[in-house]
Amino acid sequence: MPSRRGEPPEPLPGVIDSHAHTWSREFEADREAVLDRAWAAGLTRIVDVGVDLRTSLLCRGYAEADPRLVAVGGIHPHEAKHLERDRAAFRGLIEGGGFAAVGEIGLDFHYTLSPPEEQRAAFAWQLDLALDAGLPVVIHAREADEECFSTLAEWSKRAASVIAGRPVGMMHCFSGDLDLARRYVEIGFVISVPGTVTFKGNERGQAVARGIPLASMLVETDCPYLTPAPHRGLRNEPAYVVETARFVASLRGMSPEAFVQATSATAARFFGFDPSAGAS
Repeated sequence: MPSRRGEPPEPLPGVIDSHAHTWSREFEADREAVLDRAWAAGLTRIVDVGVDLRTSLLCRGYAEADPRLVAVGGIHPHEAKHLERDRAAFRGLIEGGGFAAVGEIGLDFHYTLSPPEEQRAAFAWQLDLALDAGLPVVIHAREADEECFSTLAEWSKRAASVIAGRPVGMMHCFSGDLDLARRYVEIGFVISVPGTVTFKGNERGQAVARGIPLASMLVETDCPYLTPAPHRGLRNEPAYVVETARFVASLRGMSPEAFVQATSATAARFFGFDPSAGAS
């Protein structure tokens, strides 16, 4: 994807990118500059999410070096075929601490880069691991909406007593309809809205962003993917979460500042960090 940049967004103090991949090869040449632009845009936290053993370890290292980065570690459904190879090492990594959640995990029946049965096995194992570690989960679901929901509805019954006082899970880059989003909220999940909500014609995504409770919403980039308007077609980066936040605030008829205050409080509660610490 093109790495050239659009105009920097107008800063929006306090915003949080709830799902990013700054370890991506897309950022190898300029990762520090990307982070500098994020802080200049008003971001106070970036949640860096791994997809396998190697990238989860990278995320933890980044978070240890900079308190504005929050680490999430997991085995993505595309990588589920490597579970047996990495199971012991990954358990040790999560049990070693330094992670705010287990993810991104789930089911992806669009590409099936790992066979469905191996995806299901990795998903179930990591859901159990999250409970063992007392951590919430970050979920990837693609063309597997009802199976994911059924699995998570049962899991959430166990999770409610283990992960007390905060949401038990986050639906990353949510692409389902408003009814499904509301069902997830009912079982203790938060919904993370990606930059695609800004696309013309994305009526379903915009209905979700308008219709779910504000207290159950986060915003994310999923960078380097899913770049919001007006930067669509360019490499996504954490600073552009500002565009998504402003757009959704407008959809909901509220000020960007009030929207950010609410969603950032939810992010702090879900990921378990002090919103006033480490920000600059």
